[in-house]
Amino acid sequence: MSESQAPDKVLDFVRAAKAKGVGDDSVVSLLRQNGWSERRVYDALSTYYEEMLGTSIPARGTRVESARDAFYYLLAFITLGCWTVALVLLADQYVDHVIPDVLGYPLTGSSFRSEVAGQLATLIIAYPLFLLISRLIAVEVARRPEALESGVRKWLTYIALVITAVTLLGDAVWFLTSFLTGDLTARFAWKAIVLFVVAAGVFSYYLATVRTARVAPWRDRLYATISSVVVVLALVLGFTAAGTPSKQRELGMDEVRMNRISSIAADVSIYWTQSAPRENERHLPRSLFVLPGEPSSREDPQTSQPFEYHPGILGKYSVCAVFDDASEKGGSPEWAHPAGRHCFALDAHRGTL
Repeated sequence: MSESQAPDKVLDFVRAAKAKGVGDDSVVSLLRQNGWSERRVYDALSTYYEEMLGTSIPARGTRVESARDAFYYLLAFITLGCWTVALVLLADQYVDHVIPDVLGYPLTGSSFRSEVAGQLATLIIAYPLFLLISRLIAVEVARRPEALESGVRKWLTYIALVITAVTLLGDAVWFLTSFLTGDLTARFAWKAIVLFVVAAGVFSYYLATVRTARVAPWRDRLYATISSVVVVLALVLGFTAAGTPSKQRELGMDEVRMNRISSIAADVSIYWTQSAPRENERHLPRSLFVLPGEPSSREDPQTSQPFEYHPGILGKYSVCAVFDDASEKGGSPEWAHPAGRHCFALDAHRGTL
């Protein structure tokens, strides 16, 4: 007879044995020696104690709940890594933008926008998702306090602590090395401070969570408020320096215009050189559309209207365009322009006047 065919025999035996004062270990050993599975034996013992105590044995959690815990904590730590790294990188780019490196290439507005776009997008997506997942975890812990004992949670928490501890140690060594070698500049100090503050904040929060098995709502609210203020401040500074999406589109259009005008200048110089072997016989093209290349490259990218072209004498000419914004600082002065209509005085001998 199989176990499923005689479930009452085990329970009857357990009741009789416990009535005579037989210990649980002896009951389990006897039944297992007679071919009953350990699961069936403990099911019978559970039923016996539920009858005796008049209450059900509390369940610690199902496999589905454990899988959900793993999903929540993995997603929480992934989003944590995404937005904290983006925050540090955004701060680094902002420092480079505000305090240029005198020994390196200046970070122009164009390069700054391209560098910070990914960090801004990551912060906007990853940080709210992190707060949402953290809230779901808090609700789950309130419903099932035993979720705090999740093995996935403990492993990931300690991994986060190790990573942030190594980051703090590396930041300290990096800072001290620069100080001893005389490379401790203002821009370097600000970058080190930002990295230290972010890593220290993450380390202090998760160290506090593993030191106690209790939930501290006030601590969660405090860190959520501080981190939200920091992230909002970073977004405001990033968008202020880089510009709104519409502003960036305008600047992008101006960059396309400048690229096309620069290409026109190069093509006119080639045309001038190849128009005649002798310099006094050379001439400028009558129109931009006689130059090689796509006709669209001689037009404004937004209005599709041809750029103004005014040929002069001795290789002198001008190309005019209407710009949405003034050119950014740090570029070539020959190609500087204000907002609105501007004409570049060019020379076919050397590209610019």
